[in-house]
Amino acid sequence: MISNLRICRTLTLGLAVTVFISACTQDPPKAEPTPKPEQPETSHADNPKPPAESAIDRSTSPSPQTENVDTDEPVDPDEPVAKDAPVEIQPLSDQMREKLLAARLDGGMQYSFRQFANMFLVTSRLHFATGIGLMTSSPEISKIELQSPFPSFYQPTLREFLDAIALQTFSEWKYDPTNKFVKSSVKGTGPIKDLAIFEFTKSKRERPFVVTLMDGWKLEDKGHWVMLIPPDFPVGMDIYEMGAYSTNDANDAQEFFEKVRADVALEWAQRVHKDAASDDMQPAKVGTYDALYYETMVPSQLKKDMRWRQWVFMVDNRCYFVVSTILPELDDEIFPDVEAMLTTFRAKQP
Repeated sequence: MISNLRICRTLTLGLAVTVFISACTQDPPKAEPTPKPEQPETSHADNPKPPAESAIDRSTSPSPQTENVDTDEPVDPDEPVAKDAPVEIQPLSDQMREKLLAARLDGGMQYSFRQFANMFLVTSRLHFATGIGLMTSSPEISKIELQSPFPSFYQPTLREFLDAIALQTFSEWKYDPTNKFVKSSVKGTGPIKDLAIFEFTKSKRERPFVVTLMDGWKLEDKGHWVMLIPPDFPVGMDIYEMGAYSTNDANDAQEFFEKVRADVALEWAQRVHKDAASDDMQPAKVGTYDALYYETMVPSQLKKDMRWRQWVFMVDNRCYFVVSTILPELDDEIFPDVEAMLTTFRAKQP
């Protein structure tokens, strides 16, 4: 057993967040995917929030830094502390890497990138028999809160899962076969097997869709969603990218993507109105795309009910969620602009 192999996540001013892996050379026990807990209510402009601020799949995260390691040897306080040294990692072959990226997992994610990465290093080893290190040298990325875009029935591939994290963190990921994130105080350690490191680095990304703003409206890019703000109110319409989806049965693709759309629409409708049902979802259009539409009144901290409207649609294998919340007295002023902008939505060619 390797009792004090360390994976270091570098931050500014030389600060390193350290996670210890015990039993990297042991066969991990099999574990069933953790079911997603009931998702709590959220708020959007003092109402239930769309996915960007939702709290999904909360579970206990391990401490981001471990100070001590279990050992059978007594500790001599006068003995010099061994300096951490890089450890060789056995790289995954191209075939092994592609197989890992195509494997499916529970789609839940929560906490900051740093906290979730600490937890995922452990749970991924139980699920895949390979520990997966999500690493970044960016303090901005490490602090960003994550949430799952995926409906509860869907198990994304690891590639789709990493893409969803990158989208939220304004970053891109790549497999890192080097040992720059892995150190150990044990002499003669390595090579380490069954460990895959994926590094996330800041990156500018071209938005995969276009929408024409009405006069006076502004757009703020939030990574995997954009906020469209009218001239005289803090919220008007938000557009969310809800991830990419795949099925192993090509003959069932159309039915599968319709289920993704229906489940995303119903899950969000039930967050704002627990009695919402599938029959309440009405056909609509966003640009040229077939959408499911739902509306209801929701309470707000303004002590006024607001009108919640949502649209969910697919563009090939990608899902989009659009939400608008408007005070009734502003509906005649704001909603015509929302409708007009929805007609201009167009996905770019990949």
